[in-house]
Amino acid sequence: MSDANRIVKGYLDRPWGQLHYRTVAADPAAPLLVMLHQSPLSSRNYEAALAPLAGPCRPVALDTPGYGNSSAVPEQWTVADYAKVVWDTADAMGAERIFVFGRATGAVFALEAALAQPHRVLGLILHGMPVYTPAERVDRMAHFAPPIEPAHDGAHLMGIWNRIHSEYPWIGPQLATSFAHDFLSAGPDFARSYRAIWRYDLLQRVAQTDALKAMPVMLLGGSADRIAFMHARAVALLPQAQAVWLEGATDFVAEQEPALFARHLNDFMAAHRGGRSTTPAAPRTP
Repeated sequence: MSDANRIVKGYLDRPWGQLHYRTVAADPAAPLLVMLHQSPLSSRNYEAALAPLAGPCRPVALDTPGYGNSSAVPEQWTVADYAKVVWDTADAMGAERIFVFGRATGAVFALEAALAQPHRVLGLILHGMPVYTPAERVDRMAHFAPPIEPAHDGAHLMGIWNRIHSEYPWIGPQLATSFAHDFLSAGPDFARSYRAIWRYDLLQRVAQTDALKAMPVMLLGGSADRIAFMHARAVALLPQAQAVWLEGATDFVAEQEPALFARHLNDFMAAHRGGRSTTPAAPRTP
């Protein structure tokens, strides 16, 4: 593997613990792209796409707090708390204006990060944006993703394996094993970040702001995505956004077709990187 493609891992120290990230070598003058994954997985989802992305941007894929190798966080964390790690990362890496990417759970955090500091957002990319109805949020909170308690006979391991295959019947053993590793890293209560987004009134939050109307937004969806049906909801919620539909693409197009994934993100970023300084800002104290 060339140095340009080598995955570099690191940590940022925060008051709540450590935030783990993955990146690759990139032009230090290029705008930062902060990437948030879906729960309960990790930034490993984006390893294959980081090198193809390192042209129009400096890609940094985070492990959501409580997932991957990032430290755990309190149960009462809100979407705003998770979203703040985007700006913690930007400040620590000396980036004033950035691109923000999120997938599924991470898309909700990415959107909230963009709404919290819209003046710093060059563009927002939402892949598989989960737009729940109020009734769906109540149902999910009550019934979806109960904790997986460790069992003496290891039955919980088969429970995780079966859950992965029930959600993704097409999955192969290598990808399923990676997912199982991420489930185990998240601990028995792997749905903490899910509960944050189910408590969050996305529809009301978007309705109460005009910030997104002037912000470049791309909605990325795939026909084989487990939440493909929500793409139309996202388009209706954000009608001004550029909608990209990938036939045959699953939730994990970044892993399965990294060149295709990167091409769409790179095209979007190349179109919206105007107005940036060619000199990165000085890093701020994390």
